[in-house]
Amino acid sequence: MHSQPKRMPPRQTHKLITRPIMSKTTPERLIIGPSHVVRLRHALATRQLPELTLPSRLIGVGGLPIWSPRITKELATATPESEVFVIVGDFRFGNPVLNDPTFTPDYPQPKEYLSIEKDLINETNDQRLFALSLTALDALKQQLNGRLRLLFWDLSIREYQNRSTGRYYQESGDYRHPVWNLDAVLAQFSDIAIDSRVMLSHGEQLFIDSSAHPSLIGWLYINRYLRGATTVDLSAVLQAFDQALTQLLAAVLTKEAVLITGDSKFTRLLALFVSNRQFLLPDNWQILPLSKAYEAQGFDRCLYFPGLCTFELDEAGIAEGIGKVKRISARLTATHKQVSVLYYDNWAYEAISKRSGYQNKFVSRYDSGLTAQLEAVTCPPGQAYKITDSTDFEGMIELNATLLPSVLGIVEILARSTRQISHEQVLAAYQDFLTACL
Repeated sequence: MHSQPKRMPPRQTHKLITRPIMSKTTPERLIIGPSHVVRLRHALATRQLPELTLPSRLIGVGGLPIWSPRITKELATATPESEVFVIVGDFRFGNPVLNDPTFTPDYPQPKEYLSIEKDLINETNDQRLFALSLTALDALKQQLNGRLRLLFWDLSIREYQNRSTGRYYQESGDYRHPVWNLDAVLAQFSDIAIDSRVMLSHGEQLFIDSSAHPSLIGWLYINRYLRGATTVDLSAVLQAFDQALTQLLAAVLTKEAVLITGDSKFTRLLALFVSNRQFLLPDNWQILPLSKAYEAQGFDRCLYFPGLCTFELDEAGIAEGIGKVKRISARLTATHKQVSVLYYDNWAYEAISKRSGYQNKFVSRYDSGLTAQLEAVTCPPGQAYKITDSTDFEGMIELNATLLPSVLGIVEILARSTRQISHEQVLAAYQDFLTACL
């Protein structure tokens, strides 16, 4: 007898509890930028980053161009003493403004336009937007009169990507983008811009996705500026991160040899983070594809992350997926003493579906497709930690629906799946790690 599709109850959006960062005596600082600042607010609220030391108002909007009228309105509400820190986004942000028949290249712009329309990307339009952005930046510099600090984050990351792939090099061997170049922009705003050219040597460690969102290392670099530093030694940030992460993992992970495998996004993303040195693994831990994991020897534990995602499957598809997981788990158990089945992908989709904008979007229609039920029928007897034991998901999964785990999320999963350790203990050790990174 077939079960009926499950009618999911309304889900509550997870409330982020932000610790106080305001003061009655110190003028608040404005931190302005695109979705990077949205993520900064989220990371601070979920204790993924050290607290800011100055009272700050975070103004972040996805796809926010530097010439947005929203910035003008926000600055009008600031005190005359307020400092302003701007993470400058992509110069193409807001390019739909070019379709507006009333558009003129003046600042301030009267209308709000966000994001990037791909069909409008060409060199002529890039030149128009770049000129408008420079006009806006000059106006902000004059208006704020020494209270403005600029970080050209997106330009630095894009230039790193271009250089690392051999794009825009001239016959002379010099790099030159046809529209915007970091050296020239920094020279124009040398008195207020952070010299981010050092990012060009470590770019792969500083961002996590195609939108150039900062990695934890990237945020730790930015965080030092936000905590008042006038200059930051990026190599020192990297060294402190490696040392602190090594100490954190030694404190929370098992000393046993552990094999990580599976066909999930989690295993692919973790391998990418390790390759880019955004995360480290102990010497006796290894990530292997399933084809090699079956025969691998010398491991005390095996963490198997299935790629099964049930939100688009019918009952037959769910049953087929469960059967596949059981067969893979049985093969792994034949070689490895302790096997844990960890449904990160399916759990992360369910967790994301509790966020505003994704309500129930990635949740199975059937009871049999819910992560807790998958665990009930496939996890080995005695498996101490299951992925659904992690309930504070907001700090474990990056924003949007890409399933990117945060460093805190990775540590939580790897620690709790290999040791008898609580979420509270992991979080406390992680806070010590952040302190050591400063």
